[in-house]
Amino acid sequence: MPSDKRYKSAAALFLGAAVFIIVGIVVLWWDSQQEVVFYSGSYVPLVEDSEIYFGPGPTEVLGWVLALLGVGALGVASGLSLRQLTRFKAWFLIAGLLLAAGGIAALVWDYNQVRTFGWFAYAPLSEAEFAPASMASVMGKLGLVAGTLLASSYLGFRYHSKPNGSAIRG
Repeated sequence: MPSDKRYKSAAALFLGAAVFIIVGIVVLWWDSQQEVVFYSGSYVPLVEDSEIYFGPGPTEVLGWVLALLGVGALGVASGLSLRQLTRFKAWFLIAGLLLAAGGIAALVWDYNQVRTFGWFAYAPLSEAEFAPASMASVMGKLGLVAGTLLASSYLGFRYHSKPNGSAIRG
C-alpha cells in the first residue's frame, strides 16, 4: 500500500511541476513582451557609446524561480518513479549541484559583461527590437535547469529508498 501512496504523490508532483513550469514560462513570455528600459546605473539619460546593463529584471527573476520550482518538482517526481536508479542517487546529486553551480557562474559572468551594440549602414526599423543573447547566457540557463532537475531527483530517490514503517516493525 505505501507504494500506491508514493505513486499518488508522484502524480501530484508531476501535475504541480507542470503548473509551475507553465506559469513560469508565461511570466517570462510576458516579461519579454514589455518595453525594454535601459538602465545605466544612474538616473541620468543614456548618451551614445555608454555602457548598458542587461541584467535580469524582477519579473524575469520571478519567472525563472517559478519555472525552476516546477523543474525541481519534476525531478522529485522522477526520482520517486525511477526505482532502478536509486543506487546512483549520490551521483545525481553531485552532477546536479556541479551543473547548477556552473550555470549560475556562467550567468553571473555573462551579466557582468559590457554590451555594445548599434546599427550599421542603415537606420533601424521602427518596430525592430534588438535582444542580444550570448552563448554563455544560453549555456548557463541550460546548466541551471539540468542541474536543478538532477539535484532534485536525489530527493525523490532518497524518499523512495526509505524503508516502510511496517517493514521496520515486523
